Amino acid sequence: MAVVKPILRIFDYDKAVEFYVNWLGFQIDWKHQPDGSPLYMQVSLRDVMLYLSEHHGDSSPGAHIFIEDFAGLRAYQKNLVDQEYKYNRPGLEIPDWNPNAITVTVHDPFGNRLTFVEEIG
Repeated sequence: MAVVKPILRIFDYDKAVEFYVNWLGFQIDWKHQPDGSPLYMQVSLRDVMLYLSEHHGDSSPGAHIFIEDFAGLRAYQKNLVDQEYKYNRPGLEIPDWNPNAITVTVHDPFGNRLTFVEEIG
């Protein structure tokens, strides 16, 4: 099966680490940044893999990533809120399109959104 890895535009490595690694719990799998070049790296959480890039032509800010089948979403959301990250306080929502699911949406410092979804019924 093919694997899709979205590229999200970032502008600041430290802010990206604060958000994706320190708060959301992703790990940095690898980084690529030759001298004088913008950063390009892969982060992962469970089986979710994302590319984060400072390269101008890779992506536009404002992407929305939809992450389905995220088991344990209630506990994950509680963990995020309990950390008291000052820029995000995501709630659990039941989406209009599926009353048997819950979602949590977070906004990164660069204008991108990630929506985590779990089927509950």
